[in-house]
Amino acid sequence: MNIAGGRSWSPQIIVFSIILHAVVLYAIAVAFKVVPPPIGVDEPTVIPMVRYTPPPPLPEEPVPIKQREFNPRLPKTPTVAPIVPPIPVTPTVDPVPPGPTSITVNTPIQEQPISNARIPYPQRAEAQQVEGRVVLSITIMPDGSVRDVRVVNARPAGYFEDAAVQSVARWRYRSSKVIRTNVLVEIDFVLT
Repeated sequence: MNIAGGRSWSPQIIVFSIILHAVVLYAIAVAFKVVPPPIGVDEPTVIPMVRYTPPPPLPEEPVPIKQREFNPRLPKTPTVAPIVPPIPVTPTVDPVPPGPTSITVNTPIQEQPISNARIPYPQRAEAQQVEGRVVLSITIMPDGSVRDVRVVNARPAGYFEDAAVQSVARWRYRSSKVIRTNVLVEIDFVLT
């Protein structure tokens, strides 16, 4: 680095200059009480420990226990039979809860849906002239809606499953008081 007189400063001179400035600034700060002076480290005070040992326990003398005889008190008056005969009370609450019961069908049912969405023929299957069959397992709720649509079998696989599941999930059956599970639905895809 060249300064006005053509002198060049070496890195050692620059470092020394920075350290010298830092020391001077610190001395000025301590003199004007901007920074507190360094505090000397005092030796820690030693607190003597006193151990207290309790006296040994005194031997206890056995206390005699007075034994009492237990004489149960017997009733002085005989029990009286009720004058009024008991009235049989019929239960007012139905012992079977009124909620829907569930039955497992495991077969196709004869009942047809009252509202069924038209199942679109998949474009890929139509373009390749493929026909097939899908067997679904569904759960029919008491209000007639369809839940838990699962594919049981599809021939050929990979063509018709999505279209069948999406359409059957929107079907509705006549309402009943039972939940019908594992109802099988067979759908044939035939080109016309």
